[in-house]
Amino acid sequence: MGTKIAGSAVIAFAVAALLAAPGGLAAKGRRGALIKLMKVDGAEVRGELVSVKPDSLLLLRGGDALTIPRDKVHSVTLMRRSRKASGALTGFTIGALVGVAWGGSAGVDSRSQCIMGAIHGGLGLVIGMVASRGEKVETVIPFAELAGPAANERWIALRAYSREGRLKATAKRPGP
Repeated sequence: MGTKIAGSAVIAFAVAALLAAPGGLAAKGRRGALIKLMKVDGAEVRGELVSVKPDSLLLLRGGDALTIPRDKVHSVTLMRRSRKASGALTGFTIGALVGVAWGGSAGVDSRSQCIMGAIHGGLGLVIGMVASRGEKVETVIPFAELAGPAANERWIALRAYSREGRLKATAKRPGP
């Protein structure tokens, strides 16, 4: 019975590690910054910054690509992405593993072990969500008052936050 429980715990840990790690690691370098764009007419647009062209910004919002002309941009606010979902997944995984392991060490049957895993997993999910950071404003970049070289510098600086700019930065990094 002890080897069966140990085997189950190892399998549960391996599955949890596969679910939790690769998605975040693979996508981190490819996604553009989450931005909130204020247009000169007062409209607000939120989305992922995909590309910065000399005359426009390309945003991805809900699967739709939006092109915003440069002369319509009042300001761009860079937002920090929420980590609540990954925190909840991590908390659930750790809580479930602790519950299953605790049930296994107490010598209870497999049904009770699953129940303990679910209870501790739920508790871990809540703790993970509460402890994770939410979405937050990082930087506001105004464009309405600027003209000439200062406006061009800020516009070009936005490229580093775009998906396109991050892919280029990832490709330039030397390997180990």
